[in-house]
Amino acid sequence: MAPPRQLGARIRWLFLVFIMFNVVTAVPRILDSGTVELPWRATGVLAAFALAYWWLRGYRAGGFSVWAAPAEGLALGLIGYGSHNWLVTLGLLFTSVSFRGLYGSWKHALALTVSLFAGSLGAILLTQPERLTDFLQQTPGVVPLALFTAAVAVSTRRQEQAAARERVFSRLGSTMVTTTDREVICRRSAEAAEELLGGLPGGWVATTLRTPDAETISAIAGATPVELLVDEPADIRLRIPLQGEKCQYGSLLVGAAVPIPDDLLPSLETLAAQTVLGLRNAEHVADLRHQAFHDNLTGLANRSQFHDHLQQALARARRGSPVAILLIDLDRFKSVNDNYGHAAGDQLLVAVAQRLRDGIRGADTAARLGGDEFAVLLDGMDSPHDALLVAERLLAAIQEPVVASGVDVTPACSIGVAVWHGHPDNDALLRDADTAMYEAKTSGKGRVAHLDDHGNLRVLSGL
Repeated sequence: MAPPRQLGARIRWLFLVFIMFNVVTAVPRILDSGTVELPWRATGVLAAFALAYWWLRGYRAGGFSVWAAPAEGLALGLIGYGSHNWLVTLGLLFTSVSFRGLYGSWKHALALTVSLFAGSLGAILLTQPERLTDFLQQTPGVVPLALFTAAVAVSTRRQEQAAARERVFSRLGSTMVTTTDREVICRRSAEAAEELLGGLPGGWVATTLRTPDAETISAIAGATPVELLVDEPADIRLRIPLQGEKCQYGSLLVGAAVPIPDDLLPSLETLAAQTVLGLRNAEHVADLRHQAFHDNLTGLANRSQFHDHLQQALARARRGSPVAILLIDLDRFKSVNDNYGHAAGDQLLVAVAQRLRDGIRGADTAARLGGDEFAVLLDGMDSPHDALLVAERLLAAIQEPVVASGVDVTPACSIGVAVWHGHPDNDALLRDADTAMYEAKTSGKGRVAHLDDHGNLRVLSGL
């Protein structure tokens, strides 16, 4: 048993070594006590070994049962009776109080002291009553010693708890700066909070995330009550809101079979604040990522994201999945800005973007490439002809009237369609789509044009 590193554990280890030494040295004195009958000497030796085993077991377990105090007092009395030596009894009393006072509360320390003192006193009265005065003169320091060791125990436990909580916060902080996944943040927070409970009977922790419709369980740690999955359990002791500056992200729920210790509340509140920082950072990163790949006005994919999706789609096209591009340019858009103002133009762009979203599948990508130019990537069509059907449907949808700044505006657009048929890269396919769009505009606008597999331009009639 090597000495541990933590201060409190090291102190307990030193006192354990000290008390084991005293027990071992007491055994020869019991055996050499010729005036005592052999059965009582054997009983004293057995009591010494039993007490040593009990203390060693309690040290490894990190605590002792409350009911053990009277049994330890009886064992100490049997050792004293077997040795018939008041000095042996006195020495074991002091070392026992020193070691055992390091476990339990102040009340436990006093109860233990009374039990050990009673057992020692009984041994002296039965074996050497003439030395009772000497014994009592040496024992006034027993109670102060018990209180002192209890104070040391309380102080070291608090230091150990503080150090353990700092380690929990450190690990959680590392998670917060290395991930932006809300589910991971909530799971790590629940696990860290459950660790802070330190084995509290029936302790469990859950984190919830709030959506516009409801607040749902995101992560659970500890002895989770079954009703938490379907209803709110009765043993929720604490509900800490995960409150951000602008919204509440969710809640930290803490439950236990016993009340939450008051000294634990500040740590749980600190953990909740740390969780809020992580969720806020995840939200901020998500906003930045959205801004980096989406158009600020319409919310559609921007040019960068469109090219990325197109690159991936071309890789699938080479494996046999049809891909097509629709380039859409609004006709006479400048006149809307000139006649009704830029606010009306922005509203028109937003309306067109929404019509593009409504007119394509979830697997497709709609993007604003800049100004009044849009693009649609059709990925995984059933046949290349589907691209023309989608283009005609979008043409009809876009050219429905729009109310912009209180004025009825009827937008118009031209659409160029290019279907992949061995294009080497993004730019080649985009050039074909751009050529088709230019043909649609020059042939009368409000039309759909496309390049067939042989590179021939074909224009469909406008609406």
